[in-house]
Amino acid sequence: MLKNLSPVPANKGTAWLPAMFTTLVWAALGLSTLAWGLAVWPKEAKPLAASVPMTAAASSAVVQVADLAKLLGASSAATSTSEANEPAALRLSLLGVALADKGNGIALISVEGQAPKPFHVGAAVTEGLVLQAVTPTQALLGAALKSPTMNILELPKRP
Repeated sequence: MLKNLSPVPANKGTAWLPAMFTTLVWAALGLSTLAWGLAVWPKEAKPLAASVPMTAAASSAVVQVADLAKLLGASSAATSTSEANEPAALRLSLLGVALADKGNGIALISVEGQAPKPFHVGAAVTEGLVLQAVTPTQALLGAALKSPTMNILELPKRP
């Protein structure tokens, strides 16, 4: 018969060591990746930039009131005057900001639910409202560049 002439391995009891070492290295790599990912992940308090889809929550109430008034028989003249008296803050929404050197900045503002447009500091946003200043989270609006601030638009918070 055939005899097994191969020698008995010297490390017969330690065959699991390479597998255990490989597992520990991969576990350390995974934990390191997790720690760096959590360190880089944005905090809850930071504002959300222009990546938030525009919502019509502010203007939906006005539309519903106008539709309800039409349904109840109000004339179109009455609904147009109520929309004219609507505060400018309900018609404007800040979607993003970009800051440059001192006093210079750009605000991405949506007017009456339309597509957002960039406005430089000093530009007229609507009739009677000028972009006075831009901060990392706000846009300040007033009647003129050096007049008192009438409206403050804020970036939406992250969900």
